[in-house]
Amino acid sequence: MSVKQQVDHLIVNGEIFTGERASPHLNNGAIAVNGNRIVAIGDARSLQERYQSESVTDVGGAIVHPGMIDTHVHAISLGLHSLPVSIDKASASKFSYADVKVQTDDESTDALTAAAAVALLRRGYTCFMEAGTVFETDAFAAALQRIGMRGMVSAPFGWDDVSIFESLAPATITKRLMERAPANRAAVIRRLERELTRNADKDALVTGYVCLYGECSATDALTRDASDLARQAGVLFNQHQGFVRQWQEFEHAKYGISGVQRLHRLGALTERTTLSHMNVMSDADAELVVKNRPGITWCPNNALHRAVHPQDHCRLPWLIDRGVCVSLGIDTTMYHPLGTAGMASLLLSASVGHRLDDAEPFYMQTANAARNIGYADELGTLAVGKRADIVVRAVEDITHTALEQAGALLALSSSQIPVDLVMIDGRVVMKDGRLTATDQTELLRSALRQRRRILERAGASAE
Repeated sequence: MSVKQQVDHLIVNGEIFTGERASPHLNNGAIAVNGNRIVAIGDARSLQERYQSESVTDVGGAIVHPGMIDTHVHAISLGLHSLPVSIDKASASKFSYADVKVQTDDESTDALTAAAAVALLRRGYTCFMEAGTVFETDAFAAALQRIGMRGMVSAPFGWDDVSIFESLAPATITKRLMERAPANRAAVIRRLERELTRNADKDALVTGYVCLYGECSATDALTRDASDLARQAGVLFNQHQGFVRQWQEFEHAKYGISGVQRLHRLGALTERTTLSHMNVMSDADAELVVKNRPGITWCPNNALHRAVHPQDHCRLPWLIDRGVCVSLGIDTTMYHPLGTAGMASLLLSASVGHRLDDAEPFYMQTANAARNIGYADELGTLAVGKRADIVVRAVEDITHTALEQAGALLALSSSQIPVDLVMIDGRVVMKDGRLTATDQTELLRSALRQRRRILERAGASAE
């Protein structure tokens, strides 16, 4: 009789959705985890004959899948959902988002980030990329590390020319915002370099990447410097691009070419680039994307909210068919609930006569998302050698138990199935839907207190 190999964890008797398109589903499967890596995945009976562990979790037929990844989240806004804050303008009854985001400090950022992490974990996300708008990046990192969640962070508001916002959205540019995020090329590069020091630890849960705000807010010089820095550091280069038509037209008028064409001219449109939004693009832009293969983070909820389409044809399904890697982001959740981007992507694709397959939103939030944050070799699928970021859904909900594969993947992408257990980097961070390392109830109470505090401060500063 052969000696069984000892491992740290065994997850058995699961309906496993691997995130691998070639072999997406494993009935009555098991996963062996040692350290922070998956060492085996396969039939539950055969794995139990080969491996043993003091930590065996029999999930009883529950759905098991790789941790989902949101590739475009403005983290602080997760705590502001449904509150009386206007994104673009101030009015008699509302103060602007710009008034709010400058009021954060270490205490509020820590509390709101932690609460946001819980909200994401409870919907099956194990990692997210903060979209370059957190000032207190160390507090952001500390909150995620305390919980055990992955995150990516960059310098806040990477820009050196804010004329587009002064012209088209003046309420987004306040004096206090410009004090905290000066439009200065050298200052932006210094801040970016600081965030990249997080990557010295190869096992760090929170890592740095290079993000510019984009949408014509970076000069050619800053764009070159930032993309060169990303290339030298071996990290992702990201920016907002092609959000709405008027911003696209402003950039074309300023530079004589579109934003995508300018990135191409500057050598910044590569496979290590991810562009967020891309709601508006010309035929020439789309062809450049197909040729150069940058990743795209699609935020369909925002496109619907802004009524970008049908005035501007949604080209994302066309790009997907041509092999462009598209992932999903929820963006600013003051209006857009977490877990709805997958369904919104199907709605938008159908509206342009190019309906995506039911399973596509799942892949856009797993394997595609991992590629679009620069971690295709580490995350996004359940495979031997990859990091053990694993989600187990609650088995008691019969309306979402696995039967038909594509339908199960569609249900997963909507994030409506309750989460039971979450493992990140081989550590169980959530069990029975509750955090294992900290008091989840007190965490939320703290976030609510901090939310009221920054809103009060924002209201006072706006008067």
